[in-house]
Amino acid sequence: MTQVEHLEKIWIPYDILYRTSESLRFYGKRKCEGLVLWLGFTDDKIGHIKKILVPPQDSIRSEDGVGYFVTSETLFSLNKLLSDTGLRLLAQVHSHPGRAYHSAADDRYCIVTAEGGFSIVVPDFGFGPCDLSHWAIYRLIEGVWEKLSPRAVKSIFFIEGKPDYQPKRKKFLF
Repeated sequence: MTQVEHLEKIWIPYDILYRTSESLRFYGKRKCEGLVLWLGFTDDKIGHIKKILVPPQDSIRSEDGVGYFVTSETLFSLNKLLSDTGLRLLAQVHSHPGRAYHSAADDRYCIVTAEGGFSIVVPDFGFGPCDLSHWAIYRLIEGVWEKLSPRAVKSIFFIEGKPDYQPKRKKFLF
């Protein structure tokens, strides 16, 4: 099995992008950040995103800002799911109320901890375009979250399927 740090390309079905945006908008309608996890498998130096997981999360909204937390039980359930299915946690995607950037809290509390893993921040609570070029994409390199350039994003991420596709809405919780 290829280590995440060795991945050179990630294939994502458009349906995954769409369902990710829909899930983030669900939280955004309440002016809260949301979290989605991208699970998949690796083959040589290629990652294939096959499933989204919207974990149970506690949204926080106060005068100090917004955020979310997941419990230790949720993390245990995630690890058990990964172990039982052979899937890998390849990326976490979460929303911000305004611009997309990796905050100090994002750095400190990331669920993705594998070297080479991805953390993606979607602006405007997910209400913008369902398009990676509008999202901030970071990769864990030598223990530091590094923002990928637009050129790097285009060379790593490949979208499968037509962007005009509108899948049926579903609920994506544990």
